[in-house]
Amino acid sequence: MINSQLLEYARIELTSALADYSGGTKGQLEAFAEHPPADKNIYPRQFMHKVELEGGRKVKADNSALYVMETRSRRRPSPPMREDEFALCTWRRAILKLNESKKSWVMYCYGNDLSYSHQMIICQHLWSKYHALNSSKNTPRLRKCLAALTWLAVQDVAAKNKNVQYKEYAATTLASLMSVHRDTWYTNFASAWTVLKELARSLDMEALCEVELTVSECYKKIADYQEGL
Repeated sequence: MINSQLLEYARIELTSALADYSGGTKGQLEAFAEHPPADKNIYPRQFMHKVELEGGRKVKADNSALYVMETRSRRRPSPPMREDEFALCTWRRAILKLNESKKSWVMYCYGNDLSYSHQMIICQHLWSKYHALNSSKNTPRLRKCLAALTWLAVQDVAAKNKNVQYKEYAATTLASLMSVHRDTWYTNFASAWTVLKELARSLDMEALCEVELTVSECYKKIADYQEGL
């Protein structure tokens, strides 16, 4: 078990490791649109022209030659991965070692991955955990309402992890979302809501602890290797 400071550190590192940096540079089409690199004056376009090959042989080409200037602004090409992205590779590899439920939680909560498969895996995991703790028999309608609460609990806990200023759902708001009276909420759903949120927090803590432990072991191996050189 790790303390709250390490948990927050793991959250920050995972958010940075899973951030999308793909829009950091312009694509080729965008660069061409802003500054067309083709100079049509050097080789005027013709419907068909002859191209002389090695040995003096000439062939007819349907396209015309173009003089295109270099599109990049530096002599050396930019590296395929930025230094800060490369430094966080250990955290991304640690995520891949998690089981499906923990991996889906990390990808949804800290990677902003809204894939339906991740949502299904998280809800199924929490629902099965809740069933194992709750042995009482409920009506089909009540079970359906409780299943809907599972995804609300996931959203509530995930939002709280990403923003400490986030205000959790109030009882009146939840009762309105469930289309029930406030008294009915306290009677039939309040205890289940508390349990589902606690299960989501446990899933979050277990995933963070496992990732942080994997990263720490990796860093220790690197340090031991460097000392042995």
